[in-house]
Amino acid sequence: MIRINLIPFEEQREIQGVRNFILGVLIIVAVLALITIIHLFQAKEFTDVKNKTAKVEKRIRELEEVKKKVEEFKVKNQELERRIKLIAQLEENRTGPLFVMDSLADAIPKRAWIDKFTEKGFKAKLDGIAWNEFTVSDFMKHLQSSNYFNNVELKAIKKKNIQNLPLRGFVIESTLNYSGKTKEKPGSEEKNKEDKSKAEL
Repeated sequence: MIRINLIPFEEQREIQGVRNFILGVLIIVAVLALITIIHLFQAKEFTDVKNKTAKVEKRIRELEEVKKKVEEFKVKNQELERRIKLIAQLEENRTGPLFVMDSLADAIPKRAWIDKFTEKGFKAKLDGIAWNEFTVSDFMKHLQSSNYFNNVELKAIKKKNIQNLPLRGFVIESTLNYSGKTKEKPGSEEKNKEDKSKAEL
C-alpha cells in the first residue's frame, strides 16, 4: 500500500521542529530531575554525616568529662597514698626506736655490754666490751638475725684490760630498719610462685 504525505514541506519542518523542541524539553526536564534527585541524595548524606559528627562530638565531650574526673581521682588517690605513707612513716619513727632498743637488749650476750650507742641517718654504731672474740661473734649473729639490724659489720676489736681482766673492746656498725620488715631476696617471689603452683598440682 502506498502512502502519500499530503502535508506541505514547510508544515513538516514545523512539526519536526516542535517534536525536537518537546524532546529537548523532556531531556532537559529529565536532566534537571536527575540533578535534583542527586542533590537531594547528597543533601541527605550531608545531613546524616552532620548528625553523626554531632553525635561523635557529643560523645567526645562526654569522654573528656569522664577523663577529667579520672584525672581528678588519680590526683586525689596519689594524695591519699602520700598521706598514708606519711602516717606509716611517722608511726615507724615513733615506735621503731623502741623495738630497736628491745631487739638490741635481746641480742646482747651475758658477757658483753654496750658503752655507747649512736645513730645517724639510719646508721648505728655500737661501742662495747665483751669477754672474748667468741662473745663478740655471738653478739653479731644475734644482731644479724634481728629484723631491725641489717648489714652488721665489725669495725674494730682490740684487747682491753679492765680490773686486770683481758677483755675485748669492739666497735660494730649496722643499718637500722625501724619498720622491722624483712626484704625478700631476689628470685624469692618467683620461687614462692613455683612452690605454690607445685602445691596446687
